[in-house]
Amino acid sequence: MLGIEWLYWAIVLYIQQFTYLFSGRAKNSGSLKYSAIAGLFSHSSWFVANVYFISSLLDYRDAPAEIKALICLFYVTFTISGTVSAQWIALKYLETGSMRVGAK
Repeated sequence: MLGIEWLYWAIVLYIQQFTYLFSGRAKNSGSLKYSAIAGLFSHSSWFVANVYFISSLLDYRDAPAEIKALICLFYVTFTISGTVSAQWIALKYLETGSMRVGAK
């Protein structure tokens, strides 16, 4: 996996964590529709992210430990940025009424 594939993987990791956070929050809301849509996107992006992850593991299985550590740092950086930005957007703009976490 070289070049543009890394950019694609970064975007997919960001989206995967973004949708995963929304899926978790949706389960704690009062909206089944929100939960279903968030789950669909979360599980779809998880699958795509894992295709990239497995590909990178296979491509770099014999790489030095430093390269593997950089892959880990890459993964953690983009998943954390997806989670944090998704929570900020959810709290600031999206979660109102029955979509708010803890709504009955």
